Amino acid sequence: MTLILCVSDYWQRRHYYNRLPIQPAGDTDKSQKKAVRRLLLQLDAITGNYWLRELLQQKVLRDQLQAEHKVQILWLSFHPPERDTIDYKFADMLAHTIWEHIEMEHLMSWLSTLGGGFSALGEQFERCAQTAGKISLQQLTIGLRVGDPFLQARCKLYYSISLIQRGQLRQAKQMIRAQYQFAKQHEEHDHRLVRMCLGIWLRLRYEYEERKKRRLTVKCNS
Repeated sequence: MTLILCVSDYWQRRHYYNRLPIQPAGDTDKSQKKAVRRLLLQLDAITGNYWLRELLQQKVLRDQLQAEHKVQILWLSFHPPERDTIDYKFADMLAHTIWEHIEMEHLMSWLSTLGGGFSALGEQFERCAQTAGKISLQQLTIGLRVGDPFLQARCKLYYSISLIQRGQLRQAKQMIRAQYQFAKQHEEHDHRLVRMCLGIWLRLRYEYEERKKRRLTVKCNS
C-alpha cells in the first residue's frame, strides 16, 4: 500500500503526496472499511524539509514506517524554526554568478569600444577590418556563454560589417538575412535589432552598387 504524505505549512495549507485517487461513493463498501493508521510529526521547517526530501526521494524510510509501524498516512506539520539559517553555499554560488556577469558586461563594453575603433579604420585598411571581425567573434563567444540570443545576434551583425569591409558580400548578406528573420520574430523584445539589420543592409546595398560601378568601369576601359 502506498504511504500517503500530508504536509501542513505555516498557514495550515495542506499539500498531499502519493495521494490515492478518490473512489465514487457507490463503490465504497462500509463492511470493508478499516482504520487508517496515522502518524503526526510536528517539526520546524528546516528539519521538516529534510524529512520531506527523504520521504520523496528515498524508499528506506517509507518502507520502514509501513513495515514496522504500519503507518498509512504520515502528517508533517511545520512550524517556523527558532533560528533562520543562511545557505552560505548558495550565497557563494550566487555571488560568483553576479560577479561573472558584471565582469562580462565590463569586458563587452571594452570590446565594443575597441571594435568600433577598428571598424572605423576598417573603411580604409583591410587589416583593421579583420581585427574588428575577430573582436566581434570574441563578443559572440561571450554571448554564447551568457546565453543571450539578442546579444549573439548583435555580435553577428557586427561581424557582418567586417565581412562587408573585406568584400565578402555574399556571406554578409546571408548573415544579415538570418539575423533579420530572428529580429522580426522577436521585435517586441528588441526594436533596435531590426533597425540595425536595416541599416547594415543599406550599407551592403551600397557596396553592391559600388562593385557594379567598378566592374562597368573596367569593362568600358577594356
